[in-house]
Amino acid sequence: GLIGVEWSPTTTTLGELSAKMTACDPLWAVRIARWFDEAGLEPGDRVAILASSSFPGLVLSSIAAAENRGLETLLAVSLGASTWGANSPGHPWPAIERELRQAGFVRTKAAFYTLGGDGEGGTGLSPEGKAILESAARSSGVPLRVPRGLTEAVALKREALRAFGPKLLVSIGGSHANLGDDEAILDLPPGLVFPAPGLRGGNGVLGQWLDSGRPALHLLAIEKLALKEKIPVDSPPRPWFASSSRTWAAVAGLALFFGVLCTHRRWAWRDEDD
Repeated sequence: GLIGVEWSPTTTTLGELSAKMTACDPLWAVRIARWFDEAGLEPGDRVAILASSSFPGLVLSSIAAAENRGLETLLAVSLGASTWGANSPGHPWPAIERELRQAGFVRTKAAFYTLGGDGEGGTGLSPEGKAILESAARSSGVPLRVPRGLTEAVALKREALRAFGPKLLVSIGGSHANLGDDEAILDLPPGLVFPAPGLRGGNGVLGQWLDSGRPALHLLAIEKLALKEKIPVDSPPRPWFASSSRTWAAVAGLALFFGVLCTHRRWAWRDEDD
């Protein structure tokens, strides 16, 4: 349910299936939680997750990590998705989010949605695609914001951040307002980023947030980031016994258990007459 289709009316750009598969690995939730620790977040602190629907696996992992650490979360999602993201017309992000909450996997509900695409107002989407996403937002009970261009989209998200007051910004995927249109964003390394002299993040929400002197978690270039963090790339889910070290540890444990049973008798048979 976290991998979409190759193309649909709600698709905004091209994406790679291997990157979307990689983004579904549950190890991301562990790594994101540790990034929260490295950023100095403590229970009760606030974190903002501004996400694209292109990587629903990462959105789920980020929410799960924030809830695990006891953080208050502002979630805002752009609904248009790239190839293989949450772009199935019958199962866009609002439906995924609602099902995750109903099943008890997460508690967080989005504060608002945008349509995505250029300027996050749905530019580039067909009328059919817009209608699908508008209907999904209405069904979820989450407000849908439709900015008129990039400047208004950036202002919308910056105001949401100002009102919420998070200590860390998590930017997932390539939402136009998050990244802006300045090529400087291409030089920003993925992962946990702390402000530093000479660091440029462009004119989007992410870059302006870093310019204000606050840290951000930049989740993009997923395969590159996965290799750096030793998370398997384009790998199916692994059962607990898939690790050879774990398998041998289990075998050794069982051998020790039966060895103790055989050499340390704690009972003996006797006749009833005795």
